[in-house]
Amino acid sequence: MIQSVGSVSKFLSSHLGKKLMKYAAGSGISAIVSQIAFILSFGVLHIYGSRGSSILATLVGAVPSYFLNRHWAWQKRSKSSFSKEVIPYFMLAVLGLVLSTWSADFANSHSAIVGSSHLFKVLFVSGSYFGAFAVLWLAKFAFLNKFLFGSSDSTVTLAAD
Repeated sequence: MIQSVGSVSKFLSSHLGKKLMKYAAGSGISAIVSQIAFILSFGVLHIYGSRGSSILATLVGAVPSYFLNRHWAWQKRSKSSFSKEVIPYFMLAVLGLVLSTWSADFANSHSAIVGSSHLFKVLFVSGSYFGAFAVLWLAKFAFLNKFLFGSSDSTVTLAAD
């Protein structure tokens, strides 16, 4: 468990901490790309409705995410394996889409628990949507580090001793 600011600083300066920070930055960049794709598809070009635009945006955002994570965060320079890296990576993106969509829909269906306020409903549903991505974001980092891009000696521990 992280017990002090010094421990956090020590962790962030470690190899794993630096990788996590690059992963976070790559996720931010990919989120911006996804948002632009969504706005263009849904709001400007009117290609798809909200669901179709969400799917398109997720898949478009997964492309820079893959390359930023593989090449920048994990420093992999070898040729990508379509079956061992690309397909599993995009399956994670689809899992994120499914989980966040389900989570938001579930929260919306049960939003009466927060009262009748539209603001509370929006906060509850969007919080569920964001929470699903947050949990998956950490799980995805662990998966990428342990199985997809990390070396065999990689350990995933987000807590400092």
